[in-house]
Amino acid sequence: MENMEEIEAKILEKVKADHKINGGANGTDLNELDKIIQLQIPERNQLLDKMVAEKKIAYLRPLNTIRITLPK
Repeated sequence: MENMEEIEAKILEKVKADHKINGGANGTDLNELDKIIQLQIPERNQLLDKMVAEKKIAYLRPLNTIRITLPK
């Protein structure tokens, strides 16, 4: 299993790539990140919450899903 720093780097790489494409308006779909990081849901949620607390990423909460973006 990869260490958490490598997984965080993969998440940030994907979020930054999507941010560059769409200007940050749409964020990254959580399901796309699941395919990349391959963690169990509780571990994934804990990691994402930690990254939000450290202000590395932010949640977007549109009507039916959760998306990940860079903080403003």
